[in-house]
Amino acid sequence: MAGKPPPDKLPPHDEAAEAATLGCVLNDSGTLPQVLALGESAFYDERHKAIFRAFAAMSRDNVPIDLVTVQQGLNAKGILDQFGGLTYLSKIQNDVPSVPNLPAWLSVVREKSERRSIIKKCREVAVRAEDESVRIDDLKFAVQTDLADVFGGSSGGLPDLIDAADFLARPIDPPAELVAGILHRGSKLVLGGSSKSFKTWSLLDLAISVSAGADWLGRPTAQGRVLFVNFEIQPHAWQRRIEAVATAKGVDIQQGSIHLWNLRGHAADFRQLIPRIIQRCRAENFALIVLDPIYKLYSGTDENAAGDVAELLNSLERLATETGGAIAFGAHFAKGNASAKEAIDRISGSGVFARDPDSLLIFTKHETEDAFTVEPILRNFPPVRPFAVRWEFPLMVQANELDPARLKQAAGRKKAYDNKKLLSAIANTTPENPISVSAWTKLEAAGNVPRQTLTDYLPEMRRNGWIETTGEGNSARQYITRKGKAFVSDT
Repeated sequence: MAGKPPPDKLPPHDEAAEAATLGCVLNDSGTLPQVLALGESAFYDERHKAIFRAFAAMSRDNVPIDLVTVQQGLNAKGILDQFGGLTYLSKIQNDVPSVPNLPAWLSVVREKSERRSIIKKCREVAVRAEDESVRIDDLKFAVQTDLADVFGGSSGGLPDLIDAADFLARPIDPPAELVAGILHRGSKLVLGGSSKSFKTWSLLDLAISVSAGADWLGRPTAQGRVLFVNFEIQPHAWQRRIEAVATAKGVDIQQGSIHLWNLRGHAADFRQLIPRIIQRCRAENFALIVLDPIYKLYSGTDENAAGDVAELLNSLERLATETGGAIAFGAHFAKGNASAKEAIDRISGSGVFARDPDSLLIFTKHETEDAFTVEPILRNFPPVRPFAVRWEFPLMVQANELDPARLKQAAGRKKAYDNKKLLSAIANTTPENPISVSAWTKLEAAGNVPRQTLTDYLPEMRRNGWIETTGEGNSARQYITRKGKAFVSDT
């Protein structure tokens, strides 16, 4: 009969993963927020539910969590002996092989919980569908609601609400910095650049650098295991690239430091492939996962549609969350003169590509041949000033002698307007008395410059430090800086 479970078959669960997850908290109370985010229902074993409830209560009451305090808490409720007593608590603490493996165990516990939820919902749906007294329209609506709960379309599966005071009461240490000042573990990094900006080479350099703990683009990295998913390069060429980069960096690739997944000819829609990558990576503890090139995952995805791109990037967010690794990939520029646009607007397709990642490195061609200006856009780090790099096969190397503001300009007709003339028109502006772009275009001294034309000039002015901008969007205002006044007066 539909809805009846097979005899003697327990619902999906993993007792060892549940115990290891709780054991991590007993070994390192700093892991508590990650475990509490699972919710009690994620645990199947009644012993583990009781221990989880004890953790949650102690967290609310600001009681330090360790083996002794948890024992006391369970004993005070008269339930310690029901769940194996101190012996069992000691066992789950001592059986944890490595606390850094927590993301893998969280993933297993979460998956088993989701499977139980799906099974329960499907059985309820089957029972409801067999009840012919239920109108078909009502049945369809109920089924849609049930499935939305399972797949996250409503509040189902989301973390509980928490009080801000409780949230702030326990400081959360940031994840390890994989690339100093640029990228944390568990975050997303995008390298944006035009065609022939050596994005794949730079991603390979990043992968080898992290695997060996070597500097990348002049910044220290934290050593960790790496997965590079290659969708494009043929095996013979890929082998030579890896050898070239490793040799140039003086890195001896050690057994187990980098894993390659060569999927040229096997690329698929991200909706099918990302879950398979997650499955392969759950227990590997990769510090970094590189996907190259990202467009091989598009399939029917429209890169200009914000909804499609958001769905893709949400799947990469899940990959980062469930594996604990940083995710890195490259994104190409739109056609046209990249230097005329703000750095964040140079990537092709929906603006979600540039605004979703935690760390964005924009590689724009420098006026010097084979050189690029790198403009970091960072969500979780202090600002990093643009810097120049030069391509010296097979690596990008720092070029501190180059001025990063001197981007390559598109060839073509002479500029219709002069920077000095435009800046002279706002020579009297100050931080206290800035001017809008609209008002600037109406100044006779600016030559009645069209709004779009003036907007195209602003990125260069900002990069050169000639103007500063206050506010955002419609409230944005500009004013000339001392450097801008010096530029205007320099004849």
